[in-house]
Amino acid sequence: MHRCRVIAILLVTGLMLAGCGNRIEMNELGITTATGFDGHQGDWTITYQVIIPPAMSSGAGGSSGGAGSQAAVHTFSAHGKTIREALASSSRENPRKLYFAHTNILIIGKEAAETGIEEILDTYYRNPDARETVKVLIANGVARDYLNKLIPPEKLPGRALSKILEKNKQLSSYYPSVSVHELALGISSDSAAAGVPQISIKGTDSSSLESASVFQKTSTSSNLEISGLSVFHKAKMVGTLDQNESLGISWLTNHIHLTTISYNSKDATDVSAFLVRNAKVKVTPVKGALHYTLKVKAKVVVGEFLETTTHEDLLKTQSIGKLEQRAEEIIRSQILEGWKAVQHLKIDLVGIGNKIHRKSPKDWKRLKKDWPGEIANMDIDIDVKVNLKRPGLFQSSFSRLLQSDED
Repeated sequence: MHRCRVIAILLVTGLMLAGCGNRIEMNELGITTATGFDGHQGDWTITYQVIIPPAMSSGAGGSSGGAGSQAAVHTFSAHGKTIREALASSSRENPRKLYFAHTNILIIGKEAAETGIEEILDTYYRNPDARETVKVLIANGVARDYLNKLIPPEKLPGRALSKILEKNKQLSSYYPSVSVHELALGISSDSAAAGVPQISIKGTDSSSLESASVFQKTSTSSNLEISGLSVFHKAKMVGTLDQNESLGISWLTNHIHLTTISYNSKDATDVSAFLVRNAKVKVTPVKGALHYTLKVKAKVVVGEFLETTTHEDLLKTQSIGKLEQRAEEIIRSQILEGWKAVQHLKIDLVGIGNKIHRKSPKDWKRLKKDWPGEIANMDIDIDVKVNLKRPGLFQSSFSRLLQSDED
């Protein structure tokens, strides 16, 4: 009998303890979709882009329009000597507990990037709510200004920026899509370098993007765009690469997914566009008598023509060979442009130091003290092979057909 009473008491106690005593209702949470960091150590301004659920559910953030429409996000900033102090001070004006698990994008202001991002990364790794997989952008200015902007037709600007990064990576390969964790791994590796896409405001009237009325327009006078690649050496931003230089880095790091190569013929009479569907690039540092040489082998395994005005007969092997050769020259020049940018900045964006350390630890011990300055003394040997498998369903260019009709 006593045993039964003990079991009954344990069961009742267990049922009482099984409740969600520490639960937080959804309407008490402020779900962030983007976060911005401005300032430097000892003086931080943190900006939060918080989702407004009623605007999302009613479609007011751009799908329904009307006088009563509102943006699907609310943006506010908080200040503090440390990042966590700024977060704590946000409770003075924000009625909800901030929740970071659904953050899509992290924007770091230019001043913060140039001063050093150690504190930002440290905060992300210590905060159990934050995800290291969140994507990173560097603002060409103040991060707060960018989080105030809407991006039609998407309701959530943070999610829209994340999608822009992914689409650019998948369809053009101009810039990488970098997460907080990838950034931390890059600057803490032997190469001590990383490239992060930079975002800029394009246009004359950016204030128009701060009102939900922008969803009622067919076009805007301003927009946000990826404008460059911010280069980090350790924790500080030290320079910026343009689109062509960044594409060269994508080749050298084997991050080409899809990209389009457009070029004119040598006599500037014809133009063609060549689609790279997949490419394999192998980069190997080879030790020489005085310095290392970087050997690059690029093999475009699948390619096709998107358009051409050439008068060449695309059914002839000789004509295909000429087009392949021209494509190889273009790719070689793109790789070389990225390499020259690396040598100019003396920053190891290609990860050469990591490769040398794995292959020749003794050599790396000798080179480490002068790295990455040693990059300026390195030569590069580029070998590109393009294999055009499909000239397209249209075997001859339209220009050639018109010429044959005239003849």
